[in-house]
Amino acid sequence: MPSTASEPGDTRYQPPEVRRQQILSAAAQLATTDGLEATSIAKVAETAGVAKGSIYLHFASRDDLIDALQAQVWAQMMVAPRVLALDESLPWAERLDAVVAHWIRYEFEHHDLYHAVFHEVATDSEEPWGEARVVLGQLVTGGAAAGEFDCGEIGTETVVDFLLHGYAGPCYHHAEIDTVIGEMQQLFRRSVGAQPG
Repeated sequence: MPSTASEPGDTRYQPPEVRRQQILSAAAQLATTDGLEATSIAKVAETAGVAKGSIYLHFASRDDLIDALQAQVWAQMMVAPRVLALDESLPWAERLDAVVAHWIRYEFEHHDLYHAVFHEVATDSEEPWGEARVVLGQLVTGGAAAGEFDCGEIGTETVVDFLLHGYAGPCYHHAEIDTVIGEMQQLFRRSVGAQPG
């Protein structure tokens, strides 16, 4: 009697988390090559090597898939900033500088994907912004409490939202990454009332 277990290397039977990531990777690939507007569920299924119906076992809709892709890109961008924001060996302004530099380097290194998921389509999801807002909040409140930042009478939430959207709004096309990093670090420092770097 033939075995029903999958053979080594057989991709038909995958744990749900593996299949979900396979679908997200296919969506990311298509977003960078074809643009997210042209990325349909059918194309994602074909690229991922799964049946179209399998997509809906993991994502309720195309919008849900795009939201998840945005969240994944943000999660990847947030790995280092989570650590940097809590690095007590650095002054608060240098922590802010390091977070800004990491974000901009990530965008330069993954420019096509970043542009596709954050500038080509709009979604209603707040999920991708949540952790970035928390990290910026930690930096602004920590720096203010330490006397390094002075936002005057402007509330922390307003400053954090300004910084977050001010950063995520642009999509840099400069070839000189160090210039962009330096200028953005100075803009962030000015926004929180820190001394120039």
